Amino acid sequence: MNDRRHFLRQAAAGIGISLCAGTVTSILAGCETDESLPNVPDGSTFTFDVGAEPGLAVVGSIIETPIDGLTNPPTVFITRVDDTTFAVFSTICTHQGCPVSLPSEPGDLCVCPCHMAAYSPVDGSIVRQPLSGSATDLPKYRTSYNAETQILTITT
Repeated sequence: MNDRRHFLRQAAAGIGISLCAGTVTSILAGCETDESLPNVPDGSTFTFDVGAEPGLAVVGSIIETPIDGLTNPPTVFITRVDDTTFAVFSTICTHQGCPVSLPSEPGDLCVCPCHMAAYSPVDGSIVRQPLSGSATDLPKYRTSYNAETQILTITT
């Protein structure tokens, strides 16, 4: 009788551990992120006409816009840092891949509505970690700006 009880306890413990391990693995896999830049070759360049975008006329302004040729993310944030400097960064949260929202007011943060991670609207750096897990800075793009033509060149 003792052998049978011992066997049943061991079997139940083994089943419990197996079930827990599978659940933990699923949970951890769900937290994986892909923080890579878009699926275009490194060194690809894209142009954006700043002069045609009134939302970038003032230093400190930020817009969300698609860039022809970029598909992942489908849009980017562009911030006017000063008269001739712009920051361009991904709109996809590095925590679980949710789209990050534009600030609702000047001076506000870019917030991921899924888990409340918050990013700087100036450069996409992480300012507040999500409610669970962790996030890193939003992926950035290299930029150069021609003030004469008002063309911003974005490089992956």
